[in-house]
Amino acid sequence: MSNMKRRYTAAAAMMMVMGLCASASAATTVDKTLDNYTLDGLIVEADAVRNQFGDINTEQSYYRTGGDVNVITSQTLEKRHYQQLGDALKTIPGVQVQSPGGYRGGEYGYTQTHTIVSINGDARVVVLIDGRRLDNTSGGTVAGNSGSGSKSMVDINQITSMDNIDKIEVIKGPGASIYGADATGGVINIITKKGGQKTTGSIDYSAGSWNKRNYGMSVSGGSDDGKLKVFMSGRRETGGNSHYKDGLTGVNHTWAQTAYKEDSINARVDYDFDDTHRLTVAYSHLQGDDDYPLTAPYYKYLNPTDWERIKQYYDQDITGNVKNPGYRNLWIMWLGAYNAYNKNNYDVTYSFNKENGMESFIRYYKQNERYWGSFGGGDGDLTAPLPFTKEWDEWAKTHYRGRNYRSYYNELKNDGVQLQLAKSVGIHDLLTTWTYDKSKYLSFRTKTNQKSVVERDSVLGYIQDKIHINDHWDITPSVRYSYYSDFSRTDRDGTKWNSAESTTTITPTLNTQYAFDDTASMYLGYTKVYRPLRVGDYDRTNGSDPAGLEDEKGDVWTVGVRKDFSDKTSVSMHYDYTKMSNAVARYSVWDKDVKDFKLKYVNAKEDKKSFNFTISQKFNEHLGLNLNYSHACDEWKAKNGMQFDPDLSWADGNVNTAINKLRPQNIYTADLTYDNDKLSVSLFGNYYTGLSNVAYTSNRFFVLDLAANYEFKKNWILFGTVSNLTNQAWENTYTNYLGIGSWPQPGRSFMLGVKYKF
Repeated sequence: MSNMKRRYTAAAAMMMVMGLCASASAATTVDKTLDNYTLDGLIVEADAVRNQFGDINTEQSYYRTGGDVNVITSQTLEKRHYQQLGDALKTIPGVQVQSPGGYRGGEYGYTQTHTIVSINGDARVVVLIDGRRLDNTSGGTVAGNSGSGSKSMVDINQITSMDNIDKIEVIKGPGASIYGADATGGVINIITKKGGQKTTGSIDYSAGSWNKRNYGMSVSGGSDDGKLKVFMSGRRETGGNSHYKDGLTGVNHTWAQTAYKEDSINARVDYDFDDTHRLTVAYSHLQGDDDYPLTAPYYKYLNPTDWERIKQYYDQDITGNVKNPGYRNLWIMWLGAYNAYNKNNYDVTYSFNKENGMESFIRYYKQNERYWGSFGGGDGDLTAPLPFTKEWDEWAKTHYRGRNYRSYYNELKNDGVQLQLAKSVGIHDLLTTWTYDKSKYLSFRTKTNQKSVVERDSVLGYIQDKIHINDHWDITPSVRYSYYSDFSRTDRDGTKWNSAESTTTITPTLNTQYAFDDTASMYLGYTKVYRPLRVGDYDRTNGSDPAGLEDEKGDVWTVGVRKDFSDKTSVSMHYDYTKMSNAVARYSVWDKDVKDFKLKYVNAKEDKKSFNFTISQKFNEHLGLNLNYSHACDEWKAKNGMQFDPDLSWADGNVNTAINKLRPQNIYTADLTYDNDKLSVSLFGNYYTGLSNVAYTSNRFFVLDLAANYEFKKNWILFGTVSNLTNQAWENTYTNYLGIGSWPQPGRSFMLGVKYKF
């Protein structure tokens, strides 16, 4: 820990020096050119509008109250041609995107098969569409309980199509407390596109590795008087079996059963009655039909002798990679396995006032999400021949089970009403928002013909006062009210019962921002954390007794500084400290009844520290470079008389080693960009270090992605991307049960396309 303490002491010293430098620095004059000019006190730089604290402004940025803010602008999204939301988010300092690698979709409720996001090492991240939360309090696609492999609530790649996204706003720490008392890591707000008065549109087509094909179109327009604005888009994406480089053998393989087909439709209509009254109706549809291999084969054990041993051990109920090495090869028998989903989300918002950037509105929203699939045919057949042989091909033909079979079905529903009121009084900008949400989760199993239903109601309130002390200093005290009803539950046998008591809590937040001058600013923030248990937590048992888990509670502090040393060089630093007094975890603790250590769901203490350091350099008007270093570290401690198992051999006997080495302790990123009127090129690199060799095929991975955008003719754009440029063998997800290298990331792949604008 001595190195870690020195690292954070140095970081604190650097922040103090930066603050002193900033306070002594003279104000600079903004260059009023077409690419860099002022507008109502805001600095405009091409696609970015910045406030006095250096943050890029968006349509909803006024609801921030400080903190480390990153915005992926519409210009960046247009030129990088990200295929999925996770591809864009991984470019943000401190953001890590974990995924199963070579396939899309994922088994409902199974964390490792979904794409999840964490901010500064914390997956307690709230995801929004236009300021509205997307999670469901009755159930979740990623995990059914708080002690699972992730605290994430949504699959980040199953939100909306990239065609529908105008900007992506990432707020780290408590600087967006308006959106929830459980946003410990931060908030990701997806701001959607809206129509313009002039009729415009685009058509694009791209193709690439592994039979990938993307087809998309969008249209935007409005009435002559500018009151009516319409935006619509549609996209289809398909792909065949992906390829990857096996980190254990260094051999390139085709990953069978990883094909996909995904469709999306988006529509938004805005009507302005006058300057302050507007009606917005939005619809989003997303559906996927994706093959499901669960995990990549373990080729070391894919031979006749081991194949027979794996099957026979499985028949004797000897499972898991430790007891039955190569155990995961059994999933090759999931012939025709698939996961599918269908999402239809609606929003109707009436805005009736706007003051100082804040809107007053009333909103009704409705989410309907369905997930289904099967594990295919052949599962558990002890007569199955060795995979990928001639005998296997014949066996596979007779055991394949297609899309006409469904073994499970899950449904998530949300209905809610949100009211927001805003008023400026002198130096005070007052804002309050209240949401009533009614959520429902349904689970159905085909084999037993049984279903279970869970329902929960929530009332979330928020009041803040953004106090403008002067032109350079804002202080924002705020308070959140959270009410969650008990779970009304109907089990598969028809039994109805309530599995938890209703909870009510009030959590305060305090944020402040200070601009020393036009070139330097800093922020401080604090929030009290409250995160209710999920429905699955009430089924957790510790031996013969109920788990008795309590809601997650804690505190988060954050501090950061920004400094522009010139119009070409800027530096920023962010530090946050999370102290959870009651975090839910699943660990091996002492059981006095069995007089041994046992894996249980428990409440424990969690301390997390994280640090980001970013340097931005513009070499000239065309060439720029962004460099970032991010570090995160957890320390878990037992509470209430518990004792953690000291003999975790795979983690060198230290439970905190296990936690910290299941993710990269250090992430370095470099983003080199070149832009002129016609050509845009970006080379993005991620360097991950500090990973456990017991969990991953290497303790460090270096991954490069390349994107190019060229307007070769007026309104005609040629674009291309290369992912994993050096064909790196790497992973970012692991479970001990399935073994090292279970979810390899895709190997080198490319996409080449053309886009026409009209």
